[in-house]
Amino acid sequence: MTKITANVPLLDGVFDIEINGDEIVAVNPSSFKTELYAGPVLFDIQVNGYGGKSLWGMTDDNADALSEINNMFVQQGVGLWIPTVITDTHEALLQSFRSIAKALDADSELEKSIPGLHLEGPYISKVDGPRGVHKLDCVRPANWNEFVQYQEASGGRIRYITLAPEVDGNIDFIKKCVESGVIVAIGHSDLDRESMNRAVEAGVTLSTHLGNGAHNMIQRHNNYIWYQLASRKTFAAFISDGQHLPSECLTSMIHAKGLERSVITSDCVDLGGMPAGVYGDVEKLPNGRLVATGTPNLAGSSSNLRECVEQVVNLTDLSHAQGWTLASIQSAKAVGLPDKLGIEVGKEASITVYKRPDNDYKIDVVETWVAGKRLFAK
Repeated sequence: MTKITANVPLLDGVFDIEINGDEIVAVNPSSFKTELYAGPVLFDIQVNGYGGKSLWGMTDDNADALSEINNMFVQQGVGLWIPTVITDTHEALLQSFRSIAKALDADSELEKSIPGLHLEGPYISKVDGPRGVHKLDCVRPANWNEFVQYQEASGGRIRYITLAPEVDGNIDFIKKCVESGVIVAIGHSDLDRESMNRAVEAGVTLSTHLGNGAHNMIQRHNNYIWYQLASRKTFAAFISDGQHLPSECLTSMIHAKGLERSVITSDCVDLGGMPAGVYGDVEKLPNGRLVATGTPNLAGSSSNLRECVEQVVNLTDLSHAQGWTLASIQSAKAVGLPDKLGIEVGKEASITVYKRPDNDYKIDVVETWVAGKRLFAK
């Protein structure tokens, strides 16, 4: 039995949290005073890489990137995360899923931190803007038999897929995904109102990095951002790194969607956690912004989810507890794991213990626990 005594912002008080095995078995008010805080472990639902390690084009030779990223993440309080596999050729996607599955099959402890995979594309819009940086020559309409091969290669680990519902054939594909237990998200899409309605009816429940993967200019009233914000049946994930969505935009979007339907994610790439400098065709500026070298054009996110929690509190009117919830409990709900996280009896003992220097928006991680095991201690 292990006991953690900490301020729990989600419960508004100091509590003794008792852990037995992989579960929380007791949560009782404490009479002690402490500078420690605790919350459900941070859960990043969209990760492309970190610390110089990329998840793009995975092979057996570089699959150790998963454990290396995980080791860096737990130091940031991120104990759960979902690797993203993006648009590529059929053969490359099969290889990525096989290599990831092999690595997770060989490491049951690592798999506890990775409760699924995310396929972003290739069934997205070919239109410049919504397509983002996805390879145009690899973008294609949905193919169920092809997707089944990816799911089999992954060992059944694909938890959600991002696609463009307006592409011919994708609505029927959405229905098949939902029937098979795979969550479907809208992203890199140029959908209209009718496509949005049909997608929700078919079972779409999430929007991927809403507000990004979009045109620079859109019709002010009738556009895919408003359609997704207005939906009361879907979650929306927002990149709150302080670069992808300006403060006013981030604040407005979260409040329009509602806290109960919002999630924050990092969508971080391999230059996250790396020093400023030029890395080939991408430059990391001193403020953390990633741009195409020699241009002002955004080239991904370099923030981890702890930093995104800090920024969502710093840039909006959300409280610390609300920001933390959007990056933990809400993340789990959005990817179909509503009972996984929380500081309450019966929830998984996945907990981040931290300090809040000067009681501001900054977070100093002290310990990270996943399924009852302490993976990091400062």
